[in-house]
Amino acid sequence: MWRQSAAVLAAAGLVACTSVPPLPAPLAQSDFSMSGRVLVRQAERADVLRLYWSHRGESDDVRLETPLGQTLAELSMGQGFARARLGDGREFEAADDSALASQVIGTALPLRRFAGWLQAEPGGAASQIERDAAGRVLTMSDAGWRLSYAGHGDVVSLDGPSLIEAKREDVLVRIKIETWVRGGVE
Repeated sequence: MWRQSAAVLAAAGLVACTSVPPLPAPLAQSDFSMSGRVLVRQAERADVLRLYWSHRGESDDVRLETPLGQTLAELSMGQGFARARLGDGREFEAADDSALASQVIGTALPLRRFAGWLQAEPGGAASQIERDAAGRVLTMSDAGWRLSYAGHGDVVSLDGPSLIEAKREDVLVRIKIETWVRGGVE
């Protein structure tokens, strides 16, 4: 189950490319809190999770829960540290997000990129970015993930997308953002 949870986070990986009007100001610098639902499908297995993400400056706190509210994992990441506490009480610590993901799920995932991906903010490694006429990211590729965005403006106080789909090999992750608080706490 944790492997799928991490895939959810990885799927939060979102980015896109083309040349259109001037790019909007970078959103990844903005503090935010969000919550939503995540569907993670890998091969024959599918899991639905609740996702809570809080981004403040250089730190990110993430909580993954079952649909009934049982905590599966809590992650804290910042400059030079990454920690995870699983619902069963096991704890992990590493010098960075990718090392933590390797330790916990066996795959190095760029967890710290997710704050930008949730905001459809292409990072420096993003490619194949496609934008709409308003300059909003529709699709992109980053770290081996193909990301698609929809539902721009559907969530109050969120200028970005409310529906995010990420695909990589046999993993599909769909994120539905339900609440978004820019600069504040939910």
